[in-house]
Amino acid sequence: MARSSLLLVGLLLISGSLGVDYCSFGEICWPSDSTWSNFNASINGRLVAPRPPAWPCHDPNYDEATCNNVKANWENSFWRSNQTGAMQDPVWESPGCDIYTLRNVTCNQGFVPIYSVVALDRNDVSKAVSFAKRYKLRLVIKNTGHDYLGRSSGEGSFSIWTHNLKGINFSDSFVPKGCSNNQTGTPAVTVGAAEQWIDVYKAANDHNVTIVGGAARTVGAAGGWIQGGGHSPLRAMYGLGVDNVLQYTVVKADGKIINANSCENKDIFWALRGGGGSTYGVTLDVTYKRHPPLQSVVVVAMQVNVTSPQQMVDMTAVFFKTLPNITDQGARGYGFWMVPNNSFSVILIHPNSPSVEATNNTIQPIFDRASHNNGTQVGSIGTIYSTFYDMLRPTLAILALRYRPGSDLDLYPGRRSSGIQKNWRNWFWPILIRADVGTVGGGAVNDFDPDSVGLNPQWRKDALLHWTFSSGWNDKTSNELIEQIKRGVTNVTQQLGALSGLDEAAYFNEAD
Repeated sequence: MARSSLLLVGLLLISGSLGVDYCSFGEICWPSDSTWSNFNASINGRLVAPRPPAWPCHDPNYDEATCNNVKANWENSFWRSNQTGAMQDPVWESPGCDIYTLRNVTCNQGFVPIYSVVALDRNDVSKAVSFAKRYKLRLVIKNTGHDYLGRSSGEGSFSIWTHNLKGINFSDSFVPKGCSNNQTGTPAVTVGAAEQWIDVYKAANDHNVTIVGGAARTVGAAGGWIQGGGHSPLRAMYGLGVDNVLQYTVVKADGKIINANSCENKDIFWALRGGGGSTYGVTLDVTYKRHPPLQSVVVVAMQVNVTSPQQMVDMTAVFFKTLPNITDQGARGYGFWMVPNNSFSVILIHPNSPSVEATNNTIQPIFDRASHNNGTQVGSIGTIYSTFYDMLRPTLAILALRYRPGSDLDLYPGRRSSGIQKNWRNWFWPILIRADVGTVGGGAVNDFDPDSVGLNPQWRKDALLHWTFSSGWNDKTSNELIEQIKRGVTNVTQQLGALSGLDEAAYFNEAD
């Protein structure tokens, strides 16, 4: 079973950065059973004790029927988002407690919170936050569990599960709370914390409008994605997710429920747009601008197969050089470098492109280079869709299968690219299983004031893409080798950062 090394590195960073002494399970400060019971009664019995999802696959809790269901859904992102104790990456659950280890292997609680509030309304969230404050509990927030830095779980912690706070409401003339009634309203949609992008996109399609959202179907539309910046297939046209937020409803650390917008709590409104999830409050809902429907969407999928590492270097360099033209034409996309297989693929999403041919023209230099590179094979297939939602269903399903974040680094194409090309083979081949890339900047992203939101202002400059590096191990890998693999991925990130400017920017939700 492969596991991304970023996730364990992230744990060290988070654990080492806590500046407050929180009360954890097993300590004398931990609330008594009677205290928990009274709290549970105050929230109408919505307190649960989550377990790692593979718990019923191990003695003494083994249950064959339940375990078979867990095995059947182990890699199902929708199923995981509906389990209180499951994360999207099992490495943040309980190491060794999975479907691949033997039944007699002990299953521990691991990073899964001891108790969780299944919040059904805003009052549940408010009471849970106040309870955590009163007893100085380490509080974590989980919606879908898509956090690759492990912020949705925590050893010995107390959790709020927001996955049932549903609601999608459209407004033709939204005015933020606290603003003048004379203010011109904005077409908008308000989504609850539990809504996932696939459902928001469907609702937008039903209303014949466009919403700037994420590229994964099961990611929450009002949680860590938007608080980390929110890169989107539509960023070239309308900016990042944070550039489209009109208002948040949040529960602050004192349990109070507030609105944060351009008229009320403006400092929190600024911070929530890019400052990171689970930081400034618990989001109950987010209101986004909405945009007109797209005329068409072209998707081009390209596969490049090479016969040697050097050819991979050459073809990657061509991709770097071609990328500015691709983005200038309005296309954005995602790439997947499979290092051991000597191949990479790219999926381009081109809103309002006149034709598949026009989108293909943006990647023609890659085909031209392949024709002079013996053994290199390049193929592509393009499809034109009439609506954004029609495009999303097949395209996001492909991305869900391919995209597994690891250690992240933003690169600026053309800046010191010769150094990257020179060291690619020496750095990447001994360490990495894969390297993924997403085009994140350019276009409308650069049009917004860098200081208008809490996002790193470097996003507004020349950044066009970010790399995500991944390695892995199996259940027989020694702890010593696992640590070596983890260090190797981080070292690659640091070495490339020295060439491209590591201190400039990284995507908050996929950082090292």
